[in-house]
Amino acid sequence: MKDTRTTFDEALKAFRKFAGDNDKPIDFIWISQDRVCVVGCRVWIYRPNEIQGDEGAGRFYESARAGNSSIKLLGIRSLGDRYIACVERMPSPPHDPYQLYMSLYENTQYRFQVVTSRVLWFILRLMPSVSKRNRYIREGLSLHRIMKKA
Repeated sequence: MKDTRTTFDEALKAFRKFAGDNDKPIDFIWISQDRVCVVGCRVWIYRPNEIQGDEGAGRFYESARAGNSSIKLLGIRSLGDRYIACVERMPSPPHDPYQLYMSLYENTQYRFQVVTSRVLWFILRLMPSVSKRNRYIREGLSLHRIMKKA
């Protein structure tokens, strides 16, 4: 199978064009598991305004590209004039190897909450996320297979 995964810079350029062509912001907030928590059927994001630049996403993307996994650049939803996005490693198998996918996901059924308080974030992280609905949300947003903490 042909490797369609380009360098991160080329993929990012294509993803920005893809988002812009679909009337989405092209300035991304690259989330990772250490900044997202699903509790109470809500997606809590810790201090997204502090997330700047593409370096962390680029490092994770290139580490995934070193193997045979497929990679997905996933836009999740708008947050002001920025777009929440993540890089998902799609292991092979069960997915086809060496493919680059892009998708934009704007589902309003999930309630996103921004958390700025360290105390509230600590409490949220202590709460178990075991309900079926919470797992469904995490899986729907591909938050179970995204960037590891850099």
